[in-house]
Amino acid sequence: MTAERPLIEMRGVGKRYGEFEALRGIDLTVQQGEVVVLLGPSGSGKSTLIRCINLLEEYDSGDVVVDGIRVEKGKRLLSVRQEVGMVFQAFNLFPNHTVLDNVALGPVRVRKLSWEEGRSRARTLLARVGIAEQADKYPIQLSGGQQQRVGIARALAMEPRILLFDEPTSALDPEMVGEVLDVIKTLAGGGVTMLLVTHEMGFARQVADRIVFMEAGVIKEIATPDVFFTNPQNERARAFLDAVLNH
Repeated sequence: MTAERPLIEMRGVGKRYGEFEALRGIDLTVQQGEVVVLLGPSGSGKSTLIRCINLLEEYDSGDVVVDGIRVEKGKRLLSVRQEVGMVFQAFNLFPNHTVLDNVALGPVRVRKLSWEEGRSRARTLLARVGIAEQADKYPIQLSGGQQQRVGIARALAMEPRILLFDEPTSALDPEMVGEVLDVIKTLAGGGVTMLLVTHEMGFARQVADRIVFMEAGVIKEIATPDVFFTNPQNERARAFLDAVLNH
């Protein structure tokens, strides 16, 4: 990793679903340690963009490059995915495994740790996200906020260089949102490279190094939070902020 090379590069990335263009000529670079928040109306392509980074969605044109490796089908894809953790809207936990083993499973299967090593790492991470005492429970016994924190611990267990968050609080009851955002804020202060899709404007302003505003599959504006939230240059960005902040 050189200082000059971005950790993530997207060049001319396009994605279609039939006649619908979900992404149109996306150009974006993300440096190591940077926190980038994607904002925009529903259907603007934010989730599709981050899912192209680890090929959960196959892009149709352009290039996605992670730490110098082009993201495409083939044997190098696994090495990319091992560097990229993802936290979903739905928690996607294994219901038949304890919280501890949900977190340990990835390192044991993919990184080839022993179960003892995997569970030791899992306990450390569950403490880090504030739910060490839930280790022996099953997902169904946890609140939504607790389950999402397990999801974050599970993503961290693979020791990724990049974390992708796809609206991590959208499935939560309002009173549980804060506890998950607090965990993400702590991670953001710890130097992990992050891309976040969120509708939480105050949170976005606090954690982002840069805001990327999207509409209709196009990046309309990239700015620092202070500039974006006080003086957005794009007309659609201004209308979007007016709608969400004065709702």
